This record gives sequence, C-alpha cells and structure tokens, in this order.
Amino acid sequence: MMKRAMIGIGLALALAGPARAEGGQVTWAVYDAAPFMMTEGEHRDTGIFDRIRQVLTARLTGYAHSTLIVPFPRIVTSLKKGEEWCFVGGVKTPEREGFAVFSRPVAMFYPLRIVVRAADRDRFAALGPLSLHDLLTARRSLRTSVLRDRAIAPAVDALFRQYPPGQTHSEFGEAYRMLLNDRLDYLVDFSNIAAYNARALGRSDAFVGLAFAESPEPVFARVMCAGTPWGREVVAAIDAVLATERTSPAYRRIVEAWAAQDDLPRIRAVYDAFLASD
Repeated sequence: MMKRAMIGIGLALALAGPARAEGGQVTWAVYDAAPFMMTEGEHRDTGIFDRIRQVLTARLTGYAHSTLIVPFPRIVTSLKKGEEWCFVGGVKTPEREGFAVFSRPVAMFYPLRIVVRAADRDRFAALGPLSLHDLLTARRSLRTSVLRDRAIAPAVDALFRQYPPGQTHSEFGEAYRMLLNDRLDYLVDFSNIAAYNARALGRSDAFVGLAFAESPEPVFARVMCAGTPWGREVVAAIDAVLATERTSPAYRRIVEAWAAQDDLPRIRAVYDAFLASD
C-alpha cells in the first residue's frame, strides 16, 4: 500500500504544472480512466479530459496549477470537505450539487452499452431486448460491478441505487480484468472506455457492447470544483474559456478523440446540442 502511494505521489509531481501567477492555486485531481484520463503508459496525459485540462490551464493564467493522481472516491470526499480541487469529467447530479459547482459541459459520454465478453454475445442476445432493470432484478445471478461514487446517467444511477450490485471497484482497469477473467458477467459502460481497456489487455476483440432499454442520450461531462466561493470563481473563469474554445475545430477533435468510427455520426449529430447546453 505504501509503495502504491509513493508511486502516485511521484506521478503527481511529474504531472504537476509550474506556477504561473500569484492569483490562486488550482489542484486538478485525476485518476486513470482511459481514454478520458491516462496517467501512465505511452498515451499518458493524452486522454480527452487530459487535453481539455491542458486547454484550461493554458488559458487560466491567473492561477497556479498542479495535478494530483488519486482514486475517484477520494476526489468526491475532498470536494465534500471543500478542498480547493477541480476535476474534469464530473457529471452533474442533485446530490453532487450539494457540495460542488459545475462548469458548462466540456465533453460527452456516449453511447452507453451493456459490455460483455465477445464469447457471451449470443448468451445475452438470447435474453431478448436487453434491460438493465431486468438484469438487476430477474437475473441477479449475472454478476456486475460499479465504480464507487460514479454517476453514469440518471436512470442508470437510480437502478443501481435501488438494486445495488454485489461489488464495487475503484479503477476501470480492475473491472475489465475481472470481466475478462470471468469474475464478472457484464459491465455498464461507454463504448470507447470498453474498447480502450480491451486494447490495454491485449485483447482488442475481447468485449462487445450491446444496446439496452435504459441507454440514455449523451451524458455531458463538466468541470467539477468545490462548492465554495473559490470554486464558483474558478468555474466562472472556466466557463469564459469554454465559451470561445468549444466552437473551435481543435476542440471538436478533442471531444471526438478515441471514439470508434461507428460512434462518430452519433457524436457529431448531437454536437450542436452540446454547444447550446448550460
């Protein structure tokens, strides 16, 4: 445990940006959630949220910036305590609005799928039109897991609260290893996350994503900061940057990065709605 903590501290120091001004300090919390955040390996710091964070830190010259690698549950706990942290990729929920403040959307999670081993495609197809409610109630013997404190989409989150799975995990890679090794039967996740983790495991064809009844429209990700006067000030500055950056071709390429070719038409079809959202 100590060794892992020291590794995390070392990575955090390596990723920390230089102080640029005396106006204030923003600590950007990150964790490994490829392809949105990548904290190690050949693609380190090139995830969708990583690149958005880089755009923001380059423009927010009134603040000094540092980056800290911590598990996602720790991010939530620290924001609840009012620590001066921000996180790129938060989903706004009524519960989170009690302790955090949110920017306008910065990217999107889309499409959401039931992810299973490729060898199990026919097994799940035989269940008829897939429904997460049915999987969590009538088919409780099918094992799944959720990332602790994660918000996926309102209808999906409500089902997991009402019918909690038998286990949780703190890292995406952990869950996909469990799925590959037949310790889970399915996950509920976004297709680009599933595809990236399959490649990371050396099995690009290991998983398939299946549509299901409760699969939502795009879920917009935002910057989430502590719900304090400091956090509201930082989010106001972030929103001013996003007002100009989000309409640029370069920013659109960030949002589309790592998407499967089959998903690009869906993402492009809702981009105007993304720009118009608050």
